Amino acid sequence: MNIDYMKNNRLFLLFVFSARQISSFAQSPTDSNLKFKGLAIYIDYPDAPAWVTPARLDSLLNGMNYQEEGASRSFRKYWYEQSRRNIDLTHDIFFYTAPQNSTYYETLTWQEGILLWKDALESIIAKNPAYDWRSLSISDDYFDTGAKGGIASVMVISSKYGLAGVGASHGPGWTLSNGIKINSIQGCVLKAPWDTTPVNLFVSLHESGHDIFAFPDTYDTDSGTEHSGGTGFYCLMSGGKPDIEPIGAPFLAQYNWGYVLEPVPGTHLISLRADGDSVIVFRNPYDPKEYFTIEARKNSTVGNSLFPADIGLLVWHTDSKVSTSNRLSDMTPLKHYRNAIEQADGLFQMERSATNRGNKGDIYVPGKSFTGSSVPNSKWWDGTPSGFEFRNIQFVGDDHVQVEIVIPEPADRLPVIPQDEWRLISATPSQAGYSAAKAFDGDESTYYHVPWGNTYARPHEIIIDLGQVYLINEFHYLANTNSKAPWEGRVADYQLFVSEEGTNWGSPINSGTFFYTGINQYARFPYSKGRYVKFDCINSWVGNGSQTDVRTSIAEMNFRGSTNLSLSVKDFNDGATSAAENLILYPNPVGDRLNIQYYPVNETPVKIYNLNGTLLKSFVFSGSTSIDMTDLATGMYYVKAFLPGGLIVKKIFKI
Repeated sequence: MNIDYMKNNRLFLLFVFSARQISSFAQSPTDSNLKFKGLAIYIDYPDAPAWVTPARLDSLLNGMNYQEEGASRSFRKYWYEQSRRNIDLTHDIFFYTAPQNSTYYETLTWQEGILLWKDALESIIAKNPAYDWRSLSISDDYFDTGAKGGIASVMVISSKYGLAGVGASHGPGWTLSNGIKINSIQGCVLKAPWDTTPVNLFVSLHESGHDIFAFPDTYDTDSGTEHSGGTGFYCLMSGGKPDIEPIGAPFLAQYNWGYVLEPVPGTHLISLRADGDSVIVFRNPYDPKEYFTIEARKNSTVGNSLFPADIGLLVWHTDSKVSTSNRLSDMTPLKHYRNAIEQADGLFQMERSATNRGNKGDIYVPGKSFTGSSVPNSKWWDGTPSGFEFRNIQFVGDDHVQVEIVIPEPADRLPVIPQDEWRLISATPSQAGYSAAKAFDGDESTYYHVPWGNTYARPHEIIIDLGQVYLINEFHYLANTNSKAPWEGRVADYQLFVSEEGTNWGSPINSGTFFYTGINQYARFPYSKGRYVKFDCINSWVGNGSQTDVRTSIAEMNFRGSTNLSLSVKDFNDGATSAAENLILYPNPVGDRLNIQYYPVNETPVKIYNLNGTLLKSFVFSGSTSIDMTDLATGMYYVKAFLPGGLIVKKIFKI
């Protein structure tokens, strides 16, 4: 199949080698030209008077084709281009002189300093009674800020850098005297101390990325030896060079800006134009908040002057379960960045060095590939194979990169168990109004909450009757997303039990650690049969890196399962049934030695874990092997085999 896409003379070629119809993959809209209007206030000080004229400031913010030294694009044009012509953002501009010298405001905390900004807003109300505040755009469901109902963009531009609140976005939650809500506000300058040109819009664009679009920082926000380059000069949210970097593929995928393609399973030969308009996305089918994105760039495009190759592919690994602050630099399953660059040389230098902002080794060019065994590899952060691959990179002309993409067949999943037959058996006592039944009422805005100051012994637990016996193999947990008290108590370490009669629980069928986040998280495990489930919260997050909170909070919990009890209780696999049948473990229960066979014969990596997820043994065999088990205590263990057909997990019992 050979499909040519033509839109606004932007040629996008896609050749699909599969029997599926091309219409079954996602493509997002662009060029919608949605108009939004915000408010901009330029604040100067008696000792730091305004150095920009109203006409020049209007050109810098609102001019579509305005340029000057240090500003190759206006504020408006940057977001118009980066949103792929979806967002046309302008600002009404006002000037305000602070009553005190700038040195006074430099001594304040940011909470005190931004009260000057509120005074400036009230001054506009007092001096401009005819101004139509209702003409300003309201933050609604289009923007992912979570601050609904307030003005979409309020920008404070200071005539001097270093004052309290400048260089950051804030969420004050003000209601002005005219009833207008200011849920979020950004502070910036037109020229920072490190700028060598007359102006540079980086600070204003970076802070607006936070304030308007809820983009996180992508540089490491730790200090000292832990500080690193994050995503370096590849992204506005970590960069800052004169022509100002693009936002990057993960953020295009977040808003569906441009041509965001999620190909169907199969092998595809795709040609990406290196203008950044087209992005390929592959999501974890069990956790859509984790995904890979691929984009093509060339360094002659505005904003890419530091792109270290003439042309090539940039690959990102995103995990939205991670906090928006980049402080998790271990690059391990629990502590990794929200957005990381898959550096083609496998060095992860940017994540480990404050001075390394990117180099030519990061870029995928002809001769490079990305597979389950490459370095870096295409595995998910928990170490399971994704099956996603790309290879055979070729340059087509001077502005296209052609690449062969492999998308695996999706794994079969059991259906979500309906909650309407569930019944609460018992739970650790809750705060009034936050009963345990709210953990499975189907409403994500309500939640079960064990309050601050409780003296209940850990673990905090909830026991539920599912209404009938199921085979279950997947658990879903959603933390509360509330930003006001009562909150916190998001689950960190946990254990999950299943029982057929609700009294004998045995060993946990699953245990692990959830991220500190307010979005859905999933756990998978071998098929387990039962009608009753017990969820134990061992401890909770109080913030990034601290699991000492006494509270517990669950917004929603659910399971995937089946009432077809003829499904195998022993085996769990990712759609690789034939491979599972060819993997033989015996005896089970096992005594001193475990025999493993897999045919056809090839090198097979195998790992053995306890129920807490601790890796106990790791080895590679071909055909068959025998493993010494005498050092393991009596109990249940997981055997994970990484086969060509996918990940196979089986349970064994050591006697």
